[in-house]
Amino acid sequence: MEEKIEEIAWEVFLRKSGLTFRSELTPEQKSSITEAEAYQYYRDEAVKIYEKKLRALDNNKKYPVIEVPASGKSCWSEGAYCLCFVYSKYNGNFVLKGYYREVSEYLKKNYTHYFYNMSFWYKGFSRNVWNFWKKDIGIFDVSIRERKKGKKTQVRPYSCSYENKFTEEEIKSKTFYFKRLPKRWIPEFDKL
Repeated sequence: MEEKIEEIAWEVFLRKSGLTFRSELTPEQKSSITEAEAYQYYRDEAVKIYEKKLRALDNNKKYPVIEVPASGKSCWSEGAYCLCFVYSKYNGNFVLKGYYREVSEYLKKNYTHYFYNMSFWYKGFSRNVWNFWKKDIGIFDVSIRERKKGKKTQVRPYSCSYENKFTEEEIKSKTFYFKRLPKRWIPEFDKL
């Protein structure tokens, strides 16, 4: 565990400081950096990242996990590895693991009536994307800063989509506000 935290701390240090080295540092050179008092900040950040990873792994144990095999086709924009937490009306909650394109295709092909959170991971950092199974319905999540100001997450039709154009009144009547999105399918989503 300590080795993993030190590894993450070094990556955080390199990323935040912007330093690059032409050659591999010797253990003495590296220890002169890591033993400095200011380096403790990077260790603290590494502990937070490591704990976040452990929490994500614990969440995986709560739901059944389905591994989606990679197709082998290379792709730049849709080749990110992700964990997809799916909250389905008919199939309950489950997790899909795999690459973005294959996971998206698997979801569209095999399920209806769901919403999901795709969590993209790279070097201990994650980015989340919420989506709904219908194309014309969007989940508009707010940042932590906006949430503290009282703004809420919205689930509503897009104001202008190619297939359907909703009036403002229709959008207001079909908009649901949440402090936090539920971790299950709720009856209100059937109205969308």
